[in-house]
Amino acid sequence: MSFLFDTIEIPFWFIVFVFASATPLWIKWYKKFHKKFIVTGLLNKIFRRARSTAEMKIDVLKKATDHWNDNSELTEISEGKVKKIKSVKKKIDPEKKQNIQIVLKALADAGEIGVLPKSISDKMSIDSLETSNALTYLVEKEYAEMLNGTSGSKYYLTDQGRRYCINKKLV
Repeated sequence: MSFLFDTIEIPFWFIVFVFASATPLWIKWYKKFHKKFIVTGLLNKIFRRARSTAEMKIDVLKKATDHWNDNSELTEISEGKVKKIKSVKKKIDPEKKQNIQIVLKALADAGEIGVLPKSISDKMSIDSLETSNALTYLVEKEYAEMLNGTSGSKYYLTDQGRRYCINKKLV
Protein backbone atom coordinates (compact mmCIF):
# COMPACT_ATOMS: atom_id res chain seq x y z
CA MET A 1 0.00 0.00 0.00
CA SER A 2 2.97 2.27 0.37
CA PHE A 3 3.30 2.23 -3.43
CA LEU A 4 -0.19 3.69 -3.72
CA PHE A 5 0.52 6.42 -1.20
CA ASP A 6 3.88 7.17 -2.81
CA THR A 7 2.39 7.67 -6.29
CA ILE A 8 -0.88 9.40 -5.38
CA GLU A 9 -1.49 11.34 -2.23
CA ILE A 10 -4.88 10.38 -0.78
CA PRO A 11 -5.96 12.32 2.28
CA PHE A 12 -7.02 10.31 5.32
CA TRP A 13 -10.40 12.10 5.55
CA PHE A 14 -11.23 10.93 1.99
CA ILE A 15 -10.63 7.27 2.92
CA VAL A 16 -12.86 7.63 5.97
CA PHE A 17 -15.52 9.33 3.84
CA VAL A 18 -15.46 6.46 1.29
CA PHE A 19 -15.89 3.80 3.99
CA ALA A 20 -18.65 5.79 5.72
CA SER A 21 -20.59 6.35 2.50
CA ALA A 22 -20.29 2.67 1.51
CA THR A 23 -21.69 1.43 4.82
CA PRO A 24 -25.40 1.69 3.79
CA LEU A 25 -24.65 -0.32 0.68
CA TRP A 26 -22.95 -3.00 2.77
CA ILE A 27 -26.00 -3.15 5.03
CA LYS A 28 -28.33 -3.55 2.03
CA TRP A 29 -26.10 -6.30 0.65
CA TYR A 30 -26.13 -8.04 3.99
CA LYS A 31 -29.93 -7.98 4.22
CA LYS A 32 -30.36 -9.10 0.62
CA PHE A 33 -27.84 -11.93 0.39
CA HIS A 34 -27.68 -13.22 3.93
CA LYS A 35 -31.35 -13.96 4.61
CA LYS A 36 -30.36 -17.50 5.50
CA PHE A 37 -28.19 -16.13 8.26
CA ILE A 38 -31.07 -14.08 9.60
CA VAL A 39 -33.73 -16.77 9.10
CA THR A 40 -31.73 -19.48 10.84
CA GLY A 41 -32.36 -17.69 14.08
CA LEU A 42 -28.84 -16.85 15.07
CA LEU A 43 -29.72 -13.18 15.49
CA ASN A 44 -32.95 -14.13 17.28
CA LYS A 45 -30.95 -16.13 19.80
CA ILE A 46 -28.81 -13.09 20.50
CA PHE A 47 -31.76 -10.69 20.79
CA ARG A 48 -34.33 -13.13 22.18
CA ARG A 49 -37.39 -11.83 23.90
CA ALA A 50 -39.47 -13.96 26.22
CA ARG A 51 -42.55 -15.44 24.55
CA SER A 52 -45.77 -15.69 26.43
CA THR A 53 -47.51 -19.00 27.07
CA ALA A 54 -50.36 -17.98 24.73
CA GLU A 55 -47.89 -17.52 21.85
CA MET A 56 -46.31 -20.89 22.58
CA LYS A 57 -49.74 -22.58 22.58
CA ILE A 58 -50.56 -21.00 19.22
CA ASP A 59 -47.24 -22.24 17.81
CA VAL A 60 -47.93 -25.78 19.05
CA LEU A 61 -51.41 -25.72 17.49
CA LYS A 62 -50.00 -24.43 14.20
CA LYS A 63 -47.44 -27.23 14.08
CA ALA A 64 -50.11 -29.82 14.88
CA THR A 65 -52.43 -28.60 12.14
CA ASP A 66 -49.58 -28.38 9.62
CA HIS A 67 -48.95 -32.09 10.06
CA TRP A 68 -52.63 -33.03 10.07
CA ASN A 69 -53.87 -35.48 7.48
CA ASP A 70 -54.47 -33.77 4.09
CA ASN A 71 -57.88 -35.45 3.68
CA SER A 72 -59.30 -33.94 6.85
CA GLU A 73 -60.82 -30.50 7.19
CA LEU A 74 -58.38 -27.62 7.28
CA THR A 75 -58.18 -25.44 10.37
CA GLU A 76 -57.16 -21.84 10.79
CA ILE A 77 -55.66 -20.62 14.05
CA SER A 78 -55.84 -17.01 15.12
CA GLU A 79 -55.09 -15.89 18.66
CA GLY A 80 -55.94 -19.22 20.28
CA LYS A 81 -59.21 -19.73 18.41
CA VAL A 82 -59.60 -22.60 15.98
CA LYS A 83 -61.82 -22.13 12.95
CA LYS A 84 -62.76 -25.02 10.72
CA ILE A 85 -62.59 -24.48 6.99
CA LYS A 86 -64.02 -27.06 4.63
CA SER A 87 -61.72 -28.09 1.85
CA VAL A 88 -62.82 -26.86 -1.54
CA LYS A 89 -63.53 -29.52 -4.15
CA LYS A 90 -62.23 -28.82 -7.60
CA LYS A 91 -64.91 -28.58 -10.21
CA ILE A 92 -64.27 -30.85 -13.17
CA ASP A 93 -65.19 -29.68 -16.64
CA PRO A 94 -68.31 -31.61 -17.83
CA GLU A 95 -66.52 -32.71 -21.00
CA LYS A 96 -63.56 -34.03 -19.00
CA LYS A 97 -65.94 -35.76 -16.60
CA GLN A 98 -67.67 -37.46 -19.53
CA ASN A 99 -64.30 -38.58 -20.96
CA ILE A 100 -63.30 -39.94 -17.55
CA GLN A 101 -66.53 -41.93 -17.32
CA ILE A 102 -66.05 -43.29 -20.86
CA VAL A 103 -62.49 -44.36 -20.05
CA LEU A 104 -63.65 -45.88 -16.77
CA LYS A 105 -66.33 -47.85 -18.59
CA ALA A 106 -63.74 -49.09 -21.11
CA LEU A 107 -61.51 -50.26 -18.26
CA ALA A 108 -64.46 -52.01 -16.62
CA ASP A 109 -65.36 -53.75 -19.89
CA ALA A 110 -61.79 -54.98 -20.35
CA GLY A 111 -61.79 -56.64 -16.92
CA GLU A 112 -58.66 -58.54 -15.91
CA ILE A 113 -57.01 -58.25 -19.33
CA GLY A 114 -56.06 -54.59 -19.03
CA VAL A 115 -56.19 -51.98 -21.76
CA LEU A 116 -53.65 -49.91 -23.65
CA PRO A 117 -54.38 -46.19 -23.84
CA LYS A 118 -54.20 -46.30 -27.65
CA SER A 119 -56.89 -48.97 -27.83
CA ILE A 120 -59.17 -46.97 -25.53
CA SER A 121 -58.83 -43.87 -27.70
CA ASP A 122 -59.47 -45.94 -30.85
CA LYS A 123 -62.50 -47.85 -29.51
CA MET A 124 -64.18 -44.92 -27.82
CA SER A 125 -63.16 -42.33 -30.47
CA ILE A 126 -61.59 -39.99 -27.92
CA ASP A 127 -58.46 -37.94 -28.53
CA SER A 128 -55.35 -39.68 -27.20
CA LEU A 129 -54.39 -36.63 -25.11
CA GLU A 130 -57.81 -36.58 -23.45
CA THR A 131 -57.54 -40.32 -22.85
CA SER A 132 -54.15 -39.94 -21.18
CA ASN A 133 -55.48 -37.06 -19.04
CA ALA A 134 -58.44 -39.18 -17.95
CA LEU A 135 -56.17 -42.14 -17.17
CA THR A 136 -53.83 -39.90 -15.17
CA TYR A 137 -56.79 -38.60 -13.17
CA LEU A 138 -58.04 -42.14 -12.51
CA VAL A 139 -54.59 -43.28 -11.38
CA GLU A 140 -54.34 -40.29 -9.00
CA LYS A 141 -57.74 -41.10 -7.50
CA GLU A 142 -56.72 -44.79 -7.31
CA TYR A 143 -59.58 -46.00 -9.51
CA ALA A 144 -57.07 -47.44 -11.99
CA GLU A 145 -53.51 -48.65 -11.89
CA MET A 146 -50.81 -48.69 -14.54
CA LEU A 147 -48.51 -51.62 -15.19
CA ASN A 148 -45.65 -51.50 -17.69
CA GLY A 149 -45.34 -54.51 -19.93
CA THR A 150 -43.59 -55.51 -23.14
CA SER A 151 -46.40 -54.14 -25.30
CA GLY A 152 -46.56 -50.85 -23.36
CA SER A 153 -48.26 -49.55 -20.28
CA LYS A 154 -51.57 -51.23 -19.56
CA TYR A 155 -54.24 -49.86 -17.28
CA TYR A 156 -56.32 -52.00 -14.96
CA LEU A 157 -59.33 -51.20 -12.83
CA THR A 158 -58.72 -51.36 -9.06
CA ASP A 159 -61.21 -52.64 -6.47
CA GLN A 160 -62.16 -49.08 -5.63
CA GLY A 161 -62.76 -48.40 -9.33
CA ARG A 162 -64.92 -51.53 -9.62
CA ARG A 163 -67.03 -50.43 -6.65
CA TYR A 164 -67.45 -47.00 -8.20
CA CYS A 165 -68.51 -48.52 -11.55
CA ILE A 166 -71.04 -50.80 -9.83
CA ASN A 167 -72.45 -47.91 -7.76
CA LYS A 168 -72.76 -45.65 -10.83
CA LYS A 169 -74.07 -48.57 -12.94
CA LEU A 170 -71.37 -48.19 -15.60
CA VAL A 171 -70.92 -51.97 -15.81
